[in-house]
Amino acid sequence: MYSYRQIWETIARDVQEDILNGRYKPGDRLKENELATKYSVSNTPVREALRYLERIGFVEIIPRTMARVRNISKKELENLFTIQSVLEELAVQQAVPNLRESDYRDLEQCLRLIAKFYREGNYPEYEKAHVRFHSSIWKASDNKELVELLQNIYDRVRRFRAVTRRHPDRSKDVAGPHREILDAVVQRDSKRAGKLVRAHLERFVKEIVAILEKEEEPSRLQTGEKDRAASTGR
Repeated sequence: MYSYRQIWETIARDVQEDILNGRYKPGDRLKENELATKYSVSNTPVREALRYLERIGFVEIIPRTMARVRNISKKELENLFTIQSVLEELAVQQAVPNLRESDYRDLEQCLRLIAKFYREGNYPEYEKAHVRFHSSIWKASDNKELVELLQNIYDRVRRFRAVTRRHPDRSKDVAGPHREILDAVVQRDSKRAGKLVRAHLERFVKEIVAILEKEEEPSRLQTGEKDRAASTGR
């Protein structure tokens, strides 16, 4: 028998994955009754799942009206990654002195999984390995409050990270930057490791912004053509 929490978390996870994979697109309405029927549950756990997705930026709930998939905002993306890069640089610097040999082996395993899953096109597992690599380091910071802040940020930026699924050819060496970070960690160079993490995140957000801007070009061109046609009376 599943608990109430397990039920709404399962629904939230599935809907989140459908949004990441593009099954639900920005602006699409998420109907409580349809989701309740799909999962053979009442509307209550569905409502809880949607509230959770609202908290992490996937869904917008309009009171007494509807829930819909939120649009992706480049400004929000840049703000979140700016916060993340600052917090994670600090966490890594605090964590490096505490990491042990077993932690290094775990990070090596993460690197292998990052390369393997990306090569296979298994993006959900690739993203898990990517998060595991980073979180394995900053969880060693022994700073509970900082870890909680980073976990919250990671939940919120996941939707932006998934944009890269649509462009798997963007990079041939996704493990490379992580290898540099691990080398600095093994050398116990906390300052360099922190700077490498921050530089990695800054490069990553530029890639995502470039993808979003590229995807916006056709609609901008189409709008421009309609405006020109209207102005000439065609």
